Amino acid sequence: MYPVALGTGGPAGRAGYSLIEVAVALAVVAALAPPVATAASTLRATFDLKRAQEDAARLFTAARWAAVRDGSATVELVSDPPRGRVVSITGDTVATADLGPGGVKLRLSRGRATSRVRYGPVGLGWVASQSLRFAKAGQEKALVISSLGRVSRR
Repeated sequence: MYPVALGTGGPAGRAGYSLIEVAVALAVVAALAPPVATAASTLRATFDLKRAQEDAARLFTAARWAAVRDGSATVELVSDPPRGRVVSITGDTVATADLGPGGVKLRLSRGRATSRVRYGPVGLGWVASQSLRFAKAGQEKALVISSLGRVSRR
C-alpha cells in the first residue's frame, strides 16, 4: 500500500501524468479521429437527404388538404435551387420549403427543371406519376408521387 499525501489524492510524490502517458493518449485520439470524422459526414448527408425528402412529402400533404378545403391546389417544384411551394386555387401560397439543405441536389422526372402536381377537390392528384430524387455525397433518396397523388418514400 502506498502512503497518501494530504491534498493530492494520489500516491505520495506523484502530481500528474508523465509525458509518455500524454503522448499515448494523443496517439490514440489521432488514430480514431479519421474514421469518426468520415462516419459523421456520412451521417450528416443521410440526415440532410431525409430532411429534404420529408419536407417535400409535407408539401404534398399540405396541397392535398388545401385542395379539399379550397377546391384545388398545386405543388410547384423547382430543381435549381431545390425548392417547392403549394398554391391554392385562390392564389394563396399555403406552404413553402427549401428542398436543398446542406447541398442536397434535386432531380425531377424526365430531367425537367420545374414540375407541377395538381390536386382536385377530393384530394386526388391530376398528374402522371412523378419521381423526385434527392442526392448528396454519393447517397440518394427518392419520393414517388402516383397518378392519384399518393406519396411513397424510397
